[in-house]
Amino acid sequence: MQFMYLYYFTNDNKFPFFIQYGQHKNGMGVHYHFDFSELVIVLNGTATHIVNNEQYVINKGDVFVINGGTWHSYENTCDFEICNIMYQPENLFNKSSDIERSYGYHALFVIEPFLRKECSFNSHLKLAFVDLEKVKRLIISMYDEYQSKIRGYQTLIWAYFMELVVFLSRRYTLNNMGEKENLVSIAKSISYIENHFKEQITLTELAEKANISIRHFNRIFNKTYKTTPMNYIMKLRMQHASLLLKESKLSISDIAFESGFNDSNYFTRKFRKHFGVTPKEYRSKSY
Repeated sequence: MQFMYLYYFTNDNKFPFFIQYGQHKNGMGVHYHFDFSELVIVLNGTATHIVNNEQYVINKGDVFVINGGTWHSYENTCDFEICNIMYQPENLFNKSSDIERSYGYHALFVIEPFLRKECSFNSHLKLAFVDLEKVKRLIISMYDEYQSKIRGYQTLIWAYFMELVVFLSRRYTLNNMGEKENLVSIAKSISYIENHFKEQITLTELAEKANISIRHFNRIFNKTYKTTPMNYIMKLRMQHASLLLKESKLSISDIAFESGFNDSNYFTRKFRKHFGVTPKEYRSKSY
């Protein structure tokens, strides 16, 4: 097994991103992504994709993400051509990114890679011809910028990549409309958190939206998001409150209410625990 690090492909620590085309005429041996995720778009042909001792066939138009901590390989390739986009998930978005409210994003970029690591898991995203052509154009734009490295190329590449992420997330959503697989249900429940974190949300409610048991929902959530659902909700509330403290003139009590808290004293205690300062002190330091 070969261990792969992102610095094998790029030494630019300030821009941890790499894009390449691969044909793999003779397949590709087992390798392990150590510190990066990889978005894979199958541009042509077919191959057997082996992930953690399980295997399935992938074809032109398939799109999937392989996270760090997962080993995989390609065998039985035929006219096989892919594009690999390597990135670090923690740098994918800023805190105000609205795409994180999309269940298509959570399904394709977060939950699917986790399930693929746990077991063999086929991609749920299969691009139609027209959609694949659009994706190819975005890839060409990114690749050309990466090769030329003209000043400003990093900004343009990231803009193209974000457009690609949004497009794929939307296609995932449309392609899975009406399906009842656990993956889509789980993603919908997490998207529900992103859109309703200011409201009172219970674990029972989230598990019911995912159509699975509370225990199973907790397990998947903890594994994929490295925290509990309730802590995730609290983090979103704290981020929203900090933004209001910086950008609005609302009172502390009003900000507490707007962030999902009925008790301003409880809000202050939680805020201080999260940021190390009171809301009042945070606001004074922000100006």
